[in-house]
Amino acid sequence: MTLHIQVRPLRGSTLVEDYLRGEGKAAPYFEGRPFDVESYREKLAEVRGRFDRAARERVAAAVRPTSARAAERLRDFVENGGAVVTTGQQAGLFGGPLYTVHKILTAVRLAEALERELGEIVLPVFWIASEDHDFNEVRHVEAVDGRGTLRSFSVAATDPHAAPMSDMKLGQDVESAVDEIAHLLSEHGDADACIKQIRDAYQPDVTVADAFRALTESLFSDFDVLVTDAADPAVKEASVHVLLGEAEHAAEHERLVRERSDALAADGYVTQVVVVPETANLFFHGPRGRERLVRKDGAWLAPEARVRFSDGELAEAIRNDPRSFSPNVFLRPVVESAVFPTLAYVGGPAETAYFAQIGPLFRAFGIRAPVVFPRFSATIAPSEAEETLGDLGLDMADLAPPLHEVLHRVARDRVPAAVADGLAALRASIVDRYAALMDAAGQIDPTVSQALGSARNRALLGVSDAEQKILRQLKRRDAGLLRAVEVARNHLRPNGVPQERVLNVFPYLAEYGPSLLRDLAEQMTVTFSETAARAESTAA
Repeated sequence: MTLHIQVRPLRGSTLVEDYLRGEGKAAPYFEGRPFDVESYREKLAEVRGRFDRAARERVAAAVRPTSARAAERLRDFVENGGAVVTTGQQAGLFGGPLYTVHKILTAVRLAEALERELGEIVLPVFWIASEDHDFNEVRHVEAVDGRGTLRSFSVAATDPHAAPMSDMKLGQDVESAVDEIAHLLSEHGDADACIKQIRDAYQPDVTVADAFRALTESLFSDFDVLVTDAADPAVKEASVHVLLGEAEHAAEHERLVRERSDALAADGYVTQVVVVPETANLFFHGPRGRERLVRKDGAWLAPEARVRFSDGELAEAIRNDPRSFSPNVFLRPVVESAVFPTLAYVGGPAETAYFAQIGPLFRAFGIRAPVVFPRFSATIAPSEAEETLGDLGLDMADLAPPLHEVLHRVARDRVPAAVADGLAALRASIVDRYAALMDAAGQIDPTVSQALGSARNRALLGVSDAEQKILRQLKRRDAGLLRAVEVARNHLRPNGVPQERVLNVFPYLAEYGPSLLRDLAEQMTVTFSETAARAESTAA
């Protein structure tokens, strides 16, 4: 089976679209422009001022190289300076859905392009959001088996509370889940290497975050990625000052973000995250799991754990045990830019949108926000699936409705012209003839028209029944074709949503080999406006 990789521009809300197009109304809410090299030069000057040799050593302590070359480049960074491109994601089962792969490869390609343009080392860093606690979001993943059937794999929680993934351990059921996906992968060509990667990472008593990290490091070793973990002690130690600053100035930070959110709304943009009054941008990790700190009666409360901190007690607790506290979605990017010399963050549409809300938070901590770069959106399209759509005159958007609607449309489109014309003529004839009859009969008695209208509707219903009988016969006759449509939908638009949001990468790696990731990366071409202008000038 051959394949075609389709890489498309990322689409998002009006705010995101305006930002990517460089629209004036959106520009003030972001730092720089994603396709303008000068934006990155300005950000590079800012990180140079904050990251001396000692700070770069702290960066090196907070990341894990995925290859010997990545380790060598990291040493070069410590010695001579440089910057990073970051992206991040929750710790999904078996690596999660495809868009995580797309994020990492986009970061790799952007780092390569920036290194060429800026003449300084730029390292790709993947941030595992190990402190996130929504287990239901990461406990399952879907894949297409060798027969084109959509299959789901999942594991159960081992902690009844909202524990962060850095603490949530995998249970014994992960062995069954690994066996299930290994059986699926064995249907796709040479799967031994893929199965080994998964088995080595996903084992009982390993935390969800550690399993995800091990798999990521193995999967992207050829790309010299650096991996970091939000719960890593080096990250926690390097970000203590941000957590303390939030604890001390939470009310002011809430005001800043609310004012920014109000300004976005006034400009007609929908804000991504709701600002919750009287809360800190901090979570406490306690006996009841991870919960947000709430301000009440002059103190900070973790309601579920029934823990109360005075301002002084909270500051002391953060200093003594920073791992018991973590940033929320607003503060996490600030923490990341405080720990790493981040030129750019590679994000999806939702992440890009909330960067517009949190610009004032960066400034409150004396940091210039990174440039937000849109991740590439890609679809791995097996040739058979593309051929099915081409033969039927469909595109991927046509696969979005529920499956039964898609199949019904295909069957309708295959009704012979003579049959379709006959049904249309029959309907028209019933409507026209009854209309004439109702007009004539109405002159005898107006109430007769109502009875004739009911008879007309019954006649039309009979035509619809006849049409359904014809469609059922067509579906029986073309069962193979309709199954091909279902398989194409499972690959290209599973459950009616984009492939990258549902499917796991491993069946495609097993089918097409490890070069698939390199093939994906090569389709992700990063071009800056200044670079394009130079190329046009040279050509002229």
